[in-house]
This record gives sequence, C-alpha cells and structure tokens, in this order.
Amino acid sequence: MKLQTEIITLCDYATVSREGKLSIIGIFDELSLKQFPGGITRAFFVAVLTGEPETDYELVIQTSMGGKQINKMPLTIHTSPNGKSNIILELVNMGFEMPGKYEFFITQGIDLIGKMVLHVEQIQQEKPVEKKFTMN
Repeated sequence: MKLQTEIITLCDYATVSREGKLSIIGIFDELSLKQFPGGITRAFFVAVLTGEPETDYELVIQTSMGGKQINKMPLTIHTSPNGKSNIILELVNMGFEMPGKYEFFITQGIDLIGKMVLHVEQIQQEKPVEKKFTMN
C-alpha cells in the first residue's frame, strides 16, 4: 500500500494519549497578522499517515512561499501494526516575511504524500474615530 495522508493540518495544540488517541485543538488554515515581518509564537503541524504496517519511511517536510523553499526537514517514521503513524511537530516562533500563500508539503523521494496551504494576510487596521465632546 502506497503511503498516503489521512490528515494534514496546522493547529493551536496537538497531543497523543497513552492509548494512541490523537487530539487536535484549534485547526486553522488562515492567519491574520498586524505587521510584516510577523509570526506566531506557537503552533503545531499534524499529519496522520497510512502505509504498509511496520515499515520505516524517510520523509521530508517542506515549507514554501510562491514556489521558493523556506524550510526543509528530514523525518523518519515507523508505521504501527495497523499501518498508521501520527506526526506532531511543534512550531515555535514561526515567522512570515510577507502576506501570501504558504504551502506545507510531505514528500517521500519525489512523491508528494500530502500538502496543506496556509493563507497569511495583513489585518486592515481601522482608522481611529475622532470623538468630539461638548459640555452643556
């Protein structure tokens, strides 16, 4: 069975219990920042992969913006007896140079296993309203 992605997302928090239950809290695919460069202090990249049971896989997780690679991280996973593997990566001080579409890829060799897109935009700040007070 070819390795494939069941879930791939960014979230506020993720954990796996002793029983192997995956908990994902605060899934998002959009991020609004006040200024650029900017970022978020903490997020989690989560993926659930399915493949051959009890198999080691060499993967690469990449981030790109506009076709330009930003980060690349090699990763080795081992599937469980049911052929599944959970990936949880804590991302600390994740920065963004400019607004745009940031893509997160999981690859095995030249094969794309999974992809998710994060849309990063700038918050349009409201102009302060001038209030006039009159005394009677």
